[in-house]
Amino acid sequence: MDIQRLLKKRQLNVQEQNALTAHWLMACAKACRANGIPSALKDYGETQGLNWSQTLVIKLEIDFCGMPSLWGLLLTQSDRFISFEIETDATHQQIESIELWEDQTDAQDLSISNRGTGKGFGALALQVKSELLAQP
Repeated sequence: MDIQRLLKKRQLNVQEQNALTAHWLMACAKACRANGIPSALKDYGETQGLNWSQTLVIKLEIDFCGMPSLWGLLLTQSDRFISFEIETDATHQQIESIELWEDQTDAQDLSISNRGTGKGFGALALQVKSELLAQP
């Protein structure tokens, strides 16, 4: 059964909601690894000490209306969540300004068992990171 029919048929249970969130996080991280990270983000991340082979991009929006050129969320090699907003040139190679580069780890729900919602977003992201980095 495809996800659209499942969503129309009934509300997802906690395990299904968690699996859907984990799937979305994995898909974003894999897409960024396969398609490459925009040069401006990659370069700035390296100046901040990121090891890209051990860091996941778990959210990336490019040229989203009303927002800086690049914005999203990273899960670093040291399991820190970094929220970023970077204004770039049209090719996303040159940084024009850093609007936000902030550790959001303390704001993440790292609980593995929340009543009614299951695992927190942060816990799911850490699980996805562990699974992805364990793959050959």
